[in-house]
Amino acid sequence: MAGKKDNRYEGMSASKAKRERAKDEREALKRSARRTRAILIAIPVLIIALIAGYAGRQVYIEKNKTVASTDYSAMLNDDGSIKDVDVTQYVKTFDINDVKIAKSDVEFTDEDMEENIKTQLETYKELSTDAELTVADGDEVNIDYVGTMDGEEFEGGSAQDYDLTIGSNSFIDDFETQLVGTHPGDQVTVDVTFPDPYENNPDYAGKDASFAVTVNGIYQLGEFNNAFVKKNLSEYGNTVKEYKAEIKKTNEESNLAAAVNNYVNDHISADSYPKDYIKHLKSLQMTMDQQEFDYMAQMYAAYGMAFNYTNVMEYKQVSTTEEYEKLLTEAAQDTCLKNMAYQELAAQAGITVTDEDFDAFVEENSVDEESQETFGKAYLIQNYILPEKVRDYLTEHATVE
Repeated sequence: MAGKKDNRYEGMSASKAKRERAKDEREALKRSARRTRAILIAIPVLIIALIAGYAGRQVYIEKNKTVASTDYSAMLNDDGSIKDVDVTQYVKTFDINDVKIAKSDVEFTDEDMEENIKTQLETYKELSTDAELTVADGDEVNIDYVGTMDGEEFEGGSAQDYDLTIGSNSFIDDFETQLVGTHPGDQVTVDVTFPDPYENNPDYAGKDASFAVTVNGIYQLGEFNNAFVKKNLSEYGNTVKEYKAEIKKTNEESNLAAAVNNYVNDHISADSYPKDYIKHLKSLQMTMDQQEFDYMAQMYAAYGMAFNYTNVMEYKQVSTTEEYEKLLTEAAQDTCLKNMAYQELAAQAGITVTDEDFDAFVEENSVDEESQETFGKAYLIQNYILPEKVRDYLTEHATVE
């Protein structure tokens, strides 16, 4: 396709048109050069601005990063309420006197009771030495065994009073199936071959072994009757009726407490949080994170296990200060929300914590003087005593339907 004709030079002599074209080309080159210089200048300026912005961000993060604190009761009044904060301006709760809990979340059903009884029968099953009994798949038996390899006893091949469930495949080869059909009191020889490879002890891999086994007895489930309850479950009652009544009562109380706790968590929210208090909670969370890290490191060391973290951030699986600050903020907001909610709910119901309440908490939970000094009375009230009193109130006043 032909290029578009330029009409600017029509009517000019050939020599003049040539001069004008040359002039225009020079101007075009100058404009292009100016644009290039502007771009070349702008790029470094932009890079500098980006670097400066990043550096400024890092300075901001460094300046505002959380510093650990152990002043747990700071920012709290003596009664455990948050100092200089009107929690009603932040938290949204519910009418504490109009709480409805679903009956299905509380009820301990007949099916639940049957499962409970099965568990108790399994827990308290007794070893029977009745020679008329026969070992079957699924039975739990008690045995003594002595293992030999090439006529010699070998390390780890012997045990006494060992409880073994037939069919659990916890022993090598077909050891367990060779006991099927035996009776309490029987002495039998079980021949097996170690697997190859055998990670537990490579020296035994692929070798034959022989075990002299004595079947001491078979565990049998008892009958859930008054005698069984009196013998094994007397802390709950002396008869089946008493046991069932107590178990139903305690489980439904526990279910109701759990349902109330879930209700609180599901019906509180906040659109914003008091800034200074959040900063304080982040400082406390950082301290608790460090304490958790130190504790886990000690536990791993005590059990001779490798603790593959060198600091809290690695342990929390974050790689930057900014990411860790985000974790701290999320934890602080969660704590703040609950603290504000329980404070507001307590105010609704007129719930307060007395000296007698505090003394009872200290005694019941064996809170020593060092812990009281570390955390402070206000913190213990806010985080333990007041929430418990609120939940007790809800448990008492909630409608279960």
